[in-house]
Amino acid sequence: MSKMYNEEIKESFLQYLIDEEGYTDETVHVFRFVFYKSYDVEDILQKDMYDFNMSELKQVLLNANKSTLNSVRAFASMMKKYIDWAIRTGLTNSNINPMDMFTTKDYEECIDKSKKLFISEDELIDIEDQLVNYQDKVILRLLFEGANGYEVSELINLKKYDVNYEKKQLRLYDDKNGERFIVVSDRCLDIIEKAINEKVYYARNGEKESKHGKSEYPYYETDHIIKNVLTGRTRGEADKNVVYRRMYMIKEIFDMPYLTIKNVWRSGMIKMAVDLYKEEGELTNKQLAKIAEQFGLGKIINNGHETYNYHAMRQFINRDNILDLYGIDIGQK
Repeated sequence: MSKMYNEEIKESFLQYLIDEEGYTDETVHVFRFVFYKSYDVEDILQKDMYDFNMSELKQVLLNANKSTLNSVRAFASMMKKYIDWAIRTGLTNSNINPMDMFTTKDYEECIDKSKKLFISEDELIDIEDQLVNYQDKVILRLLFEGANGYEVSELINLKKYDVNYEKKQLRLYDDKNGERFIVVSDRCLDIIEKAINEKVYYARNGEKESKHGKSEYPYYETDHIIKNVLTGRTRGEADKNVVYRRMYMIKEIFDMPYLTIKNVWRSGMIKMAVDLYKEEGELTNKQLAKIAEQFGLGKIINNGHETYNYHAMRQFINRDNILDLYGIDIGQK
């Protein structure tokens, strides 16, 4: 059974949330979960969390095993609220709340990367901004906005004349399933345009020389958006292995083992779900169908009818991931 350290005081705080601030039982249960997570550190140190210093509070956040910056911040905000209450009621040894001194860097240090699978769009933009090659950025952005296909064929088949800047539309071609069209963001179009015009590829994001002993390479000139580089051994159009190698390099440079093709692609689906929820106020099969169409998902036969596999989609497009990544509670599991 889960325990709370200094249970009587923490129950008083939870009752305060109900009586004075009008919190629902469901929200109070979330605070109770915070206290379950803080118990081990409090028990070891033999003092209540409201008397912790910054280092000790960080240990509580690490113990929470949160996988995103948003979820760490949300957990920390509940800790802060409890400590503020303890200060007001005269329970603490100090009238300063150490949580007020936490910076974004402090929160980032408390992320459990071993559990992380998906990224928010803000995290994607942060990665894109740190990449020096638009040829690397464009792979991430295309995946995030819906392109993929059999063996990433929608990416490697994409050409200059498949981009309609006026309609904000891409013509995609999947080696297995043929042609389709998707609408993309202005940011995606800007990255595509700069990837087309880029003349030099900097090895390992400009950090050091590649295994071929060079730090920069010219591109093989082509109409394709994703271009190969010219080395002693590689010539001709880019293939799936170019995409795989660049994704592996990005993952290694940023120390993000979860940054895979599938996870970036699914992260884009979660972002689209958030956008649709904001626009339409719900996240039902109707919205999931729009996501499936944008991302080129195949259909299954269910009771004699063709339909998208909504159950499989809800394994990752769900309340927990949306709350973790975007801080929005859609109110359903």
